[in-house]
Amino acid sequence: MKKINIAQIGYGYWGKRLAKYLEADKHVYLKYICDFSFKNKGKLINDAQKIWDDKSVKAIVIATPISTHYELIKKALLSGKSVLSEKPLTPKLEEIAELEKICRRKNLFVLTEFTYTFSKSLQKAVEIISSGKIGKVEAMEMSLKYAGRFLKFDVYWLLGSHLLSILDTFVSLKELNFKKVDMIKHKNRVETGVILFSKKDFTGKMTVSLNYPEKEMKVIIYGEKGTIVYSSMAEPSLKYICYKKSEGVIGSDLVTEEKSYFFDEKNNLKNAVEYFSKNLRKKAVSNIARAALVTKIIENL
Repeated sequence: MKKINIAQIGYGYWGKRLAKYLEADKHVYLKYICDFSFKNKGKLINDAQKIWDDKSVKAIVIATPISTHYELIKKALLSGKSVLSEKPLTPKLEEIAELEKICRRKNLFVLTEFTYTFSKSLQKAVEIISSGKIGKVEAMEMSLKYAGRFLKFDVYWLLGSHLLSILDTFVSLKELNFKKVDMIKHKNRVETGVILFSKKDFTGKMTVSLNYPEKEMKVIIYGEKGTIVYSSMAEPSLKYICYKKSEGVIGSDLVTEEKSYFFDEKNNLKNAVEYFSKNLRKKAVSNIARAALVTKIIENL
């Protein structure tokens, strides 16, 4: 089976992880890795023009800083190549609208690598809710916190974009109202903050922080009849309990049903790469509409 030629731009911490999974995928061949800090050697190059000119390269993976995404993605699309990009896609909604028009005109796609949306645990949580196990979803709590990496963008772009993409898998972002509470600022950039979201009969909050001494990634979904807890840092990675709301009763005496799931949460990036590979083979769809919603919300905040 002939592999699809692709290239990657950016080879930092996340870029190296992406390259590892791309090179392991049986459907694609990583022909070039472009990073301006390297000398040309084998597939490592420091001039992207070689990628734009190579008609055998059908797609580009973008693993560069947020501020560079728009220009690189636009250049890739105009060169006839589809794109997998780190999140957020761009920090301006008007830029995404332009990229979407180019995609339609050239019959290409852009996929944003919202890592957690490819989690098997969260996909199972969607199934549990669809089955009616916990009843109508009434509220959600979400948190993504750790120490560093301090970059040029607010924590809402760096971490909030992850949580918004997760939220959209359970409740459409289009239906919600949002507001933020900045907790810690440094050099005019928010390092810790809260995003509140709500609509009729549903409310929730997400906390994002670069000042947390540990690492936490957690989603709690409260339903009429039960609660789902997802944590990428814990085992089990997903669990739910159903319970009767009996007055004066606490703890395990309330529980009518409970179940735990142990999914691999260390390779969600691999799942994203495999989905990208399916896109290239016309077996999956773009998530550019979700990327646009995430950018619109943070831009408005």
